[in-house]
Amino acid sequence: MGPLPLIRTCRLLVTGTAAALVVSAAASPAAAETRVLTDPRHDAAAALDLTKVTVANTKRAVVVRITVPRLRRSKLAAISVVVRTRAAGRPEFVSLRTRGVARWDRAVLTDDTEATVRCSGDRVRIGKRSVTVRLPQRCLGGNRRAVRVGVALVGTDLKGVGPLEVDDPGPRTAIDVFPRLDSDRLSQWVRYR
Repeated sequence: MGPLPLIRTCRLLVTGTAAALVVSAAASPAAAETRVLTDPRHDAAAALDLTKVTVANTKRAVVVRITVPRLRRSKLAAISVVVRTRAAGRPEFVSLRTRGVARWDRAVLTDDTEATVRCSGDRVRIGKRSVTVRLPQRCLGGNRRAVRVGVALVGTDLKGVGPLEVDDPGPRTAIDVFPRLDSDRLSQWVRYR
């Protein structure tokens, strides 16, 4: 399965039938451009059960840090982050990184028409207990406004599987979408610094 069908699947998971971010923790006024969002535990397999998403909307980039306490890189098949800007028409961008047969592929950034956005400086890094996605503002149409975000971590058991075949949330579910699989909302607006 190539990156475009998987991008569509992750876009559906994150923005259509199976994705959401709901703010459950507010940032202090001094750090209003950063939001910390929490997700319940045990709503996905432990290897990809995300518990926290931190979104920073800074002058240079939108940085999304996904905390997964028991992260197992070998169990991840795809990482998807959707960013919607507040510009006219509410443009939407999707960063997707998938694992190929032998190694992780380079991250692909697309716009809301699913056209690939050429962007130098966009990164998806997988650490011991977190995944960090960095998207330069210039790659998001030169964004200087608030953003909304959505996140999906897809496990190896679901690579290439459409959203209608996703089980209910639970400790064996091979996908975690922040915070629930059955919502189509994104996070509240995260203010631009």
